[in-house]
Amino acid sequence: MGLTPKLLLVVVFLLPGQRANVQGQIVMNTTTPSTTGTKVPSLAQSSTTQTPITTSAAPFASDDNQPLITAVTAQDSPSTGVAEASGVSTPPLRPIPGGSGDSNETTPSISLPTGPTSSTTGQNGTTQAAESTTAGTTTSPKCSDIKVVSGDYTYIDNMATRTLELSGLNNGLDNIKITGTPELNVTKSSMSNTSYIFENLRICEIYNISLTDFQCSPQHYIIPQIWNVPPDPNIFTLNKTENSTFVTFMWDIGNDDENCNLSYKYMCRNEGHSFNWDTPLSQDEVKGFNPNSTYSCDATVLHANEIIKTMKENVLTDFGMPDDVMGLRCIPRASDDQMIAFEWSYPKNSSRGIDGYIVECRDKKGGASRNIPGEVVPLLEERNTANFSCYIGEAYTEDTVSVQAFKMSRYKNDSRIGGSPVLLKCRTNSSRPDLVRNVKPFLETSNKVKITCNQPNKIKGPKTEYILHFDGKSYNKGKCDFHIKDLSYLREYSYELIFSNGDFRSNPYRGSITTKYNEKALIGFLAFLIIVTSIALIIVLFKIYKLQKRSSSDSDELCELVPRDDEKQLLSVEPISGDHLLETHRRKMADEARLFLAEFQSIPRVFSKLPIKDARESYNQSKNRYVDILPYDENRVELSLISGEQGSDYINASFINGFKEHQKYIAAQGPKDETTNDFWRMIWEQKSTIIVMVTRCEEGNRVKCAQYWPTLETGTLTFGNITVVIKEEKKCPDYIIRKLQISNKNEKTPERDITHIQFISWPDHGVPDDPYLLLKLRRRVTAFSNFFSGPIVVHCSAGVGRTGTYISIDAMMEGLDSENRVDVYGFVVSLRRQRCLMVQVEAQYILIHHALVEYCLFGDTEISVPELAISLTNLKKKDPSSDPSTLEAEFQRLPTYKNWRPQNVGNKSENKDKNWSPHVVPYEFNRVGIRQDDDYSTENAEDSDDSTDDEHDYEDSTKYINASFINGYWSPKAIIAAQGPLKNTLSDFWLMIFQRKVKCIVMLTSCTEENQGSCTKYWGDEKQTYDDIEVAVKDVSKSQSYTVRLFEVRHAKRKECRKIHHYQYENWNPQELPKDPDGLLTMIQNIKQKFPHNTTQEEGKLDKHSPILIHCRDGAQQTGTVCALVNLLQCAEAEGAVDVFHTVKSLRKERPGFVTTFEDYQFIYDTLAMVYPAQNGQLKKNSTQADHVEVVSETGMEQQKRASLNLEPTQDNGHPEDKESATSANGPVDTGPKEIELKIE
Repeated sequence: MGLTPKLLLVVVFLLPGQRANVQGQIVMNTTTPSTTGTKVPSLAQSSTTQTPITTSAAPFASDDNQPLITAVTAQDSPSTGVAEASGVSTPPLRPIPGGSGDSNETTPSISLPTGPTSSTTGQNGTTQAAESTTAGTTTSPKCSDIKVVSGDYTYIDNMATRTLELSGLNNGLDNIKITGTPELNVTKSSMSNTSYIFENLRICEIYNISLTDFQCSPQHYIIPQIWNVPPDPNIFTLNKTENSTFVTFMWDIGNDDENCNLSYKYMCRNEGHSFNWDTPLSQDEVKGFNPNSTYSCDATVLHANEIIKTMKENVLTDFGMPDDVMGLRCIPRASDDQMIAFEWSYPKNSSRGIDGYIVECRDKKGGASRNIPGEVVPLLEERNTANFSCYIGEAYTEDTVSVQAFKMSRYKNDSRIGGSPVLLKCRTNSSRPDLVRNVKPFLETSNKVKITCNQPNKIKGPKTEYILHFDGKSYNKGKCDFHIKDLSYLREYSYELIFSNGDFRSNPYRGSITTKYNEKALIGFLAFLIIVTSIALIIVLFKIYKLQKRSSSDSDELCELVPRDDEKQLLSVEPISGDHLLETHRRKMADEARLFLAEFQSIPRVFSKLPIKDARESYNQSKNRYVDILPYDENRVELSLISGEQGSDYINASFINGFKEHQKYIAAQGPKDETTNDFWRMIWEQKSTIIVMVTRCEEGNRVKCAQYWPTLETGTLTFGNITVVIKEEKKCPDYIIRKLQISNKNEKTPERDITHIQFISWPDHGVPDDPYLLLKLRRRVTAFSNFFSGPIVVHCSAGVGRTGTYISIDAMMEGLDSENRVDVYGFVVSLRRQRCLMVQVEAQYILIHHALVEYCLFGDTEISVPELAISLTNLKKKDPSSDPSTLEAEFQRLPTYKNWRPQNVGNKSENKDKNWSPHVVPYEFNRVGIRQDDDYSTENAEDSDDSTDDEHDYEDSTKYINASFINGYWSPKAIIAAQGPLKNTLSDFWLMIFQRKVKCIVMLTSCTEENQGSCTKYWGDEKQTYDDIEVAVKDVSKSQSYTVRLFEVRHAKRKECRKIHHYQYENWNPQELPKDPDGLLTMIQNIKQKFPHNTTQEEGKLDKHSPILIHCRDGAQQTGTVCALVNLLQCAEAEGAVDVFHTVKSLRKERPGFVTTFEDYQFIYDTLAMVYPAQNGQLKKNSTQADHVEVVSETGMEQQKRASLNLEPTQDNGHPEDKESATSANGPVDTGPKEIELKIE
C-alpha cells in the first residue's frame, strides 16, 4: 500500500507476575483519507502520563524491525502492557470485557474458546503466548500476527487527518471495533479493507483510541493507541533581531492552541564557540553571543519533546560597546572665565573602531546638562585626540564633564552604541568678584565705628577676604566685621571696602561716616537748652489750642451750610456691548481722547463721606507708604490683634469686590520694611494663595516695594511667626513666577503653597504699549486660581493705580465672557468707593478699554505645548468644507499695519535703489542706522542704535541701509532683519555688521555674482575688502541642509579683529516653503547653543548683547518666518505655551512684509507641531532641551504717549477674500471687517 515505515508502535502483553519496559514507535503511512465517515462513540478517557518509557534490556524477537504484538490471556494482569506514541506513554493493553481483568465494561462480551495455555520465550528474550488447542477445535488467527501502522498527519484548516493500517487480520476489519475519547470521526478507507481514516483531529489534542479484535486467538484483546496531535510544521516561520550579545528569535506560530506543549531549542556555533539555549517561549532573547561575530544557528520547534521543525539561520551580531576614552583632562583657558575646555585620546583598544564621541557637561548638583545632552563630537580620522568646550556662564564654577565613545549600530538607524562614560571635574577660571552687599556702618559709641557687610553674590574664586581702607590704614579679615575705635569727635571719615577671592579683588565700595560730639561735654548744655525750649513750647501750644478751638466752631457752621456731595459730579455712562466695543472705543479716542478724559475726571478721587480714621491714627501712620493713599475703615483688611501692641490689627489693604464675587481681591500697598510681617500675617489669616505684584522693587532709582520673599540663594526668611520658603522660580521676559511655601510656628496647620506672580514689564512712567502683556498676565493668574483659594492679593507700590488697572481688566473680561458687555466707568466708580484713587491716571483708564478691545477682536490664541498637535488638527478642520478653516479665519484677523509708521528715509529718491522691493522699506522707529563718523567709539556704538520718527539730526548723520531692529523673545533689538545686500550696498552691509558688533549672520537664500539670483555674494574665497572692512573666510563646514562659515573681519582703522559665524540655509526656494524643516530647526538650535543669551544680573537689567542678523533677499519673506520661529521656540521652552497669532501680529508692526501669506502662517504652526508632537495629551518628544536661558526684560523709561486705536477695513490681494467664519474656537466672535489695520497716532 506504499507505506513508508518511520516509527513502530510496540505493544507488549506480559504474563501474570512479569513486568517489562517497552518503548514503542509508530509506523506512519500516507494513505489518502476517505471523504466520508462515521462518528465513533467516545469512551471515558483513561489516565495517562507523559513520562517516556525506557526500553527493556531484553531484545524484541523480530527480524524485520516490525512490531511484535503479544497477546495475553484472560488471566493476564491488565496493567502490564505499555505503548507510546508521539512522545506520550499509553495505557496498557487490556483484555476485553468478559475476561478476568474487568467486569464493569459496557461493551458486550464475546465468548472465546478456553483451554490450557503456555508461554514460551523466544530467542530474543521476548515472552510470547502459545495457545494449546484441543482436538476438534478450529484455530483462530494469532494475535502476534496483527501489526498496526500509523500514517503521517495531513492538515486542512487547522485540523489533522491520519490513516491507521492493520495487517495480519483474517477477515479484514469486519471483526474490529473502535472506541476512543474525545469523540472521533473514523471511516474505513475506500482503497483498502485494512485501513481506517481518522479525520478532523484537533491540533494539540490527546486522543485515546482502542481497537478490539474479536477473532484473535487465544482470546480477543484491545489494541490501545494514544495520539498527541502535533501542529502543522508549515505554519512555523522564524524572524530574528540581532543585538551585540544576544539575538531575539521570534517564531510566528500562527493560530497556536494554548494547550500545545511547545518548546524551542537553539544551537549556535562559530569558530571556537558554541552553546545551546532551551526555552518554552516562542519569542526569547538568546544570550551568549559575542559582539560583532558571525554564528550559524539551528532553531528547532518541539511538540511534546518531539521535533516538529528545524531551521538554519546565519547570525551577525551588532557592534559591541567601545572602550573608554583615554587621557581625559581639563585644558586651561587663560583668557576666558566663562567656559571649560577638555581633551581626550582615542580608546585604548582601537580594533573595535568608533564613530564619534558623546559629550555632556553637568553642574555640581548633577542637574540638567549645560550643553545639549548627547552633543556629538565627530571623529577626525587624521587625529587620535579630540577636544570640546562648554559654556558655563560663571567664573570659578565646577562642572562634571562626561565623554563616551560610540559606534553606530549596524541594524538600528541613528542608534548609537555608547561605551562607559569617563567623568572628570573641571572648573572655570577665577574672576573679579562682585561688590560686597548690605554694607552697614554705624557708631558703637561717639568715636567708635563698626562696619559690617554681607558676602558678594558671586565670589568667583577660592578664598574669602575682606579689606577695609579706613583713614589711611588697611584692615584684613576673613569675616566682614570691623571695629575702629579712638576716632576724633565730630569728624567725617571716608572708607573703602574691598572683597578679595585670592586671585582678584572686587571694585571698592566707598562710603563715609561721621562721629558724634562728645556726649559728656554736651550734657550740661543740653539740659539748659531743654528747659528753655520746653517753656517756649508750652507757650506756643497754648496759643495753638485757643486758635483751633475758635476755628473749629466756625468750620462746623460752614459744613452745615455747604455740605459736599461727591455723587453729583458723576456722569451717566451706559455699559458697552461687545459688538459695539470697537466702535465706541474709536469714538471716544477722537479729538485727543476728549470723551475718555471727561469720564475719568468726573470720578471723585476720594469719596469724602467714607470715614478714614484708623489709617490716620498716629501709631499707624508710619505703616503707610503715601500719606494720601489710605484705606476706608469699612472695608479695610483687619488683622488679628496682638496683645499689648496698639494698631496691630492695621495694614494698608482693602477688600475689593469682583464682577460678581464678593471680596474677590485684596488691593494692598507694596510692603515696607516695617510692614512685611503684617503683610504675611494678612496672607496667612485670609488664606490667600495667589499674590500678583505689578511693580519692581526699584524703579527709576526709587524704592517702590520691599522685597518680602527669599531668593533662591537665601532659601528661607522668617517674618514674625511666618516662615517663607522659596521652592521654585521661573523667569520669563515679562513676569516671574515664584512658588513659595509658608508656615506659622504658632499653629499646627500644615504648610500652605503660595504662587507669587511678579509683572516686570510695566514701564517706570506711563503704561505698557501692548495690552496683550496684561491679558497674558491674567491668563497666568487664572491658571493658578481655584475655588478654595482666599482673596487674590494684588499690589503695586501704592496699591491703587496699576492694582486698580489689573483688577478692572480681570473683572471686565469676566463680564465680557458672561454677558457680552462691559461697564468700565461704573466698575471704576465702584473701585473708588472701596479704595481711593483706584485706576490713578487717565492712561490707565484708556488702557483698560484698549485691553478689552484687543481681547474682543482677537480672542485668546495661546496654546499649551502638549495640546499643540491636537489643537492644530482642530484649527485646520472645515465645517462645512466650503467655509474657511478656523486657522484661515485666525490668519485673516491679523492686522496688516500698512503704513502705520513713517518710512521717510527709505523712500527718499537717493535711497530707492538701495531697496530690493519698494514694498519692504524699514520704519523709522526701529531702522538700523550706519554712522558715517569714522571716529566713533566702539564702546558706545551699542548705545546709539535708537531712532525715532522725529530725529532729523540722526537721519542726517547716518547712512541708510534696508535693515530693522526686531525684538527677540528675551530682549528688545535682539535681531537685525535685513535684506540681502545689493552691489551698491556691500560696503554698507559690512559696516553695519561691524558697528553693531554682530557675531552671527543667518542667510536664508542663495546668491550669485551676477546679482540676478536671490542675493549678491558678499564674501570671496580669498580675502575681500569692502571700503574699510576686510573679510576673510577662515573655515567652511557643510551639513545636509546648511553651510557654516567662519569670517574674520577687520576694520582698516582699528586693530580689533572679530570672528563672525555665517549660517547659510539653502533649501528654501522663495516660491515654495521647505518640504522638510528639520535642517532649519537644527540650524536654529545650533545657533542658540553657540550664542546663548546672558542671564539677568539684577532685576530688570540686561547685559549688553550682540544682535543676530537674519536676511533673505528682501529681508521679509523668509526672514519674518524665521524670526517668528526663533521667538516661538524660545517661548515654548520658557513658558510651555505658544501664541503664533500674537507673535506674528507683533512682528508685522516691526517690519513690512513679515508673514504675509497663509501658507507661511500655517508653516509656522506645522513646524512647531513637529518639534512638539503629542500623544494622549503628553509630549512625545523625549530629547532634552538646550540650556534654559532666563533673562528678565523690562522696558526702559519712556515718555507716556497717548494712543488712539484706528481700525479700518483694508484689502490685500495676496489674501483670500472668503468671509470669516462666524464662530471661533480661540476667542470671541469677530463680527467686524475681514481685515483690520491698527494705527497709533
